[in-house]
Amino acid sequence: MTKPTKPRPMPVYLVLRRLVDPATGKEVAAFVPSSDADRSILRERDFRINTKIRADLKQPRNPRFNGLVHGLGRVLSQNIDRFSGKQSHDAIKALQLESGVYCDEEAFDIPGLGQLTRKTPRSLSYDSMGEETFQDFWRQCCAYLVLHDWPTLTEERLTEMAEFEAFKEAA
Repeated sequence: MTKPTKPRPMPVYLVLRRLVDPATGKEVAAFVPSSDADRSILRERDFRINTKIRADLKQPRNPRFNGLVHGLGRVLSQNIDRFSGKQSHDAIKALQLESGVYCDEEAFDIPGLGQLTRKTPRSLSYDSMGEETFQDFWRQCCAYLVLHDWPTLTEERLTEMAEFEAFKEAA
């Protein structure tokens, strides 16, 4: 039996600013909360001045790209038979598996049968994929779709179609 995983704490967004360090009087680069909500989260977690903090810092991805992924999932489920009837997220995961774009592969040796390979799509979440990596993911997915399904389209046109679907969903 697996033990339940703890929910991830809310991320705190910080901005790197130039400030004068009161201890030395010298200008330094310092991370400060980017909003009142982020300041509140830090207060709730009981962070205090001059406390050493361990952090894993990542640059957030442009929120527009989250909408693009969901928009593309809807475009796939509405226009390509093999994705028909799938929810947006499931269509994207199916595209990842089919294309191999940003999938991890594991090989297993099975006695008497040979080797079995399993592909697992990587997470596209903000916390697990940076902006540059996401842009590469997007380019590769669009290139795959143009090559296998829509030779008359371009990455730019697929992006427009996904943006339109994302806009419709938000409206």
